Order: sequence, then structure tokens, then C-alpha cells
Amino acid sequence: MVYSIDFEELAGKIKPLETAKYLCDLGWNEIPTKTDALKIFQFKSNDDFFQVDLPMSRDLRNYNWTMFKVAESIAHSAKKSIEQVVLELLNPLSDILRFRIHDESAISGSLIMEDCVNLYENAKKLITAAAMDVEQPRIFHAGRPSFNISEFIGSCRFGQTEIGSYVVSVVCPFGYLDNNRWVQRTVFSDAEQCSDSLTRKTVNKVITSINTITELTAGNFKAIPEHGISANFLDALNNINIYRKGSTLDLTVKYAPTISKNTLTITTASINHDYHAPISSLVSRIKSVQEREETFVGRIKDLSALPELENRRQGKIVVVYPNEQFKISRVSTVLSTDNYDAAIDAHRNGKQVRLVGTISGTSRVPSVNCSYFEVL
Repeated sequence: MVYSIDFEELAGKIKPLETAKYLCDLGWNEIPTKTDALKIFQFKSNDDFFQVDLPMSRDLRNYNWTMFKVAESIAHSAKKSIEQVVLELLNPLSDILRFRIHDESAISGSLIMEDCVNLYENAKKLITAAAMDVEQPRIFHAGRPSFNISEFIGSCRFGQTEIGSYVVSVVCPFGYLDNNRWVQRTVFSDAEQCSDSLTRKTVNKVITSINTITELTAGNFKAIPEHGISANFLDALNNINIYRKGSTLDLTVKYAPTISKNTLTITTASINHDYHAPISSLVSRIKSVQEREETFVGRIKDLSALPELENRRQGKIVVVYPNEQFKISRVSTVLSTDNYDAAIDAHRNGKQVRLVGTISGTSRVPSVNCSYFEVL
């Protein structure tokens, strides 16, 4: 428990209408009343019985205390801590990632300043890399994340720490782009859209990626990139304090209770200092390959793909560009369906594209193993 936090005061910030929807979604039964100022909900679990009196107006003089009692009853019914329930009610449509650091310096619930800065900076980088791995898997992400990912990351928030080790909660709300504006969903949004959103996919990717890393290090560590885990993700993970001998990082995802679809059965992941050296070696090897990559900026000359849309998994393009002698050269590459669709639009509108990758072959039109593609 964080003893410096007044949870009764925090409970006063909980919205009653969203809490009512939260209770209904979790199977609480509403009991009819004669007033609109109060809603009564009841819940039966085996031999246990719970009831909450939910005020529907903040004008109630003891609103803070009453909402705290509501959160307390929910916590007892769900066998959760009061801290967790208050956090859920304050963020009713958010997945929450908990980063927990174990080492000698974190026992008191504090970290030295350098380690703390590393944790916050690289937690952000880790979630960003996971989102990029979801949106467009590749061995290394060059350039900035897409506007969609930038807006998603911009909507995430850091929560309170906890005593006993150093724990940081990252609140990841569900949202969507509407006319290039990030709009946060509410508890009244469609559950299907939330379960299939970038938020849910990203938090799942964080957990599955770390579990994959720890499983593969015992076998074929070089196969990690084949699982859609980028060097960006590995680099960020390696810098979240596991570089310190004896340290361990535990991650846990707390799903939005009302969005049950597309959740993992294993919701935790753990990695310690033993993995620091092999991850460093792999990242160095990937980056050394990236340093030999070339960048081509030009326009698309040809496109080709399977004619049946339902069978199309990739597409091939030829890019013409001016070489160092200012003569026109050509390279070809194979793109994923998303990038191929973007290439079609670029070709239609005569836009330039940037292609990053290593050249293979010595033909008149060399093939590029593409690691990055964007329309300029």
C-alpha cells in the first residue's frame, strides 16, 4: 500500500455513471429505487453477498467517503486490493501494465535517480516498440512511429508507485483516431472495438514478447527477431534496470475488467540480469547489420502482386532513384500488404517513397531486403 495516498480523496474523483456501467458489466444486479439520486447494486458470489449504495450526484456531502465504501465493497467481492479497484474505477476503460523492479536499492520503494529515469524513459520506449511491432513487424524500426502510435502513447499515463519494491503502473486507455484526433473511448463504447484495438494488442505484445525472449534464450536465441520482436523492443527492455546485477523486472497486465475478449491466459512476465548480456549481443548484431543498410528515395515505376485480393499477402515494387552519379537506377523489393497498399497510393499520386534495406544479388535491378518503407 502507498501510505502517502488518501484513497478516500481519490475515490471522490470516481464518476458515478461510469461506475454504474462498470458494476452492470461485472454482473452486479441493480435494485429499483424511488429516487434517481441513488442506485443500489447487489452481487452474490457463492455464499457471500455484497451491496453498494451508489450516489449518482457529486453534490452529496460525504460523496468521497461513500464512493470509497463502494470501491471497498467491490474490492472485497472481487478479492482485489482497494488500490487496484480505485485505479480501475478512475480508469474504467484502460489496460494497465505494472513494471516492478526487484533489487537491493528498491526494497524501500525508492530508486536512485539514474535508475528511476531509465525506468520511465525505457518503459515508454518499450510500449512504443511493442506498438510498432504490432502495427508493422520488422527487425528494426527506423524513423518515427506512425501518427496513430504517437497519439496512443501520448494518451498513456504513469500511475503511483508502491512500497516494498519499486512499482510503476502505466495506464493505457482505449481510443481511436477521428480526423487525425485521438479520441478516448468510454465505458459506453463498443466492447468489440476495444478488444481489437491497438491498446489491447500492444499490452499483449509486451507480455508475449518478454515470455518469448526468456523461452528462446535457453534454445535458439537468434530466432527472437523471427517472432516479430524488434531490436528497438530488446534495447528498451535491456535498459529497464536489468543491467544491474541481481535485479529482476516483473511485468503484469491488468485488463479493463469490462473488456474480456482477446485477453491472455498468462498475464505476467519476468526477466532478470542473466538475460542482459545475450540481449546486448543480439542488439549489437542487429544494429551492425542496420549500419550496412542503404536508403533509397525515389518514385515507384512498377507494382505487381497476386490478382486475387483474398490471397494477397505481399506485393513487389520497383523504385527508380538518382544514384551518386545522378543517373537513374532501379531497385526492387517485396512489401507487406499494408505497405503495398500505401505504395499503390504513392504511385497513383506520384509521391516519393523511402526504402531502407540491404541489397542482395547483382542483377540490373537489385533486390532489397526491406526493413523500412514510408511514403514521403
